[in-house]
Amino acid sequence: MAQAAMALAESVREELERQRAGKVEVHVKAMGSAPALRTPRFTIAGSSRFSKLTTYLKDTLKLETLYVYCNDAFEPSPDEYLADLRNCFGTGSRLSISYSGEQAFN
Repeated sequence: MAQAAMALAESVREELERQRAGKVEVHVKAMGSAPALRTPRFTIAGSSRFSKLTTYLKDTLKLETLYVYCNDAFEPSPDEYLADLRNCFGTGSRLSISYSGEQAFN
């Protein structure tokens, strides 16, 4: 029984790795008084965590505080994989992200 559970867990892990392979197309837009990016569309590895995207945006925009939202609706956990967010909340093959210097949603 334990061997079957281990085999199933390995199968699930392999499937997740397969789904996270490749790039995720990200479309970003500024909200409020946040500065706009020069290039609002780019790709990033699907196996990257949401925290990597947030760090990239903070560094590029030269901001210390930044609120980053998925689909103008919620702020994902920093540990989320970008490919998982795209698969669950994306439109087609892209992930829509918005950001603001102030908290936009309560």
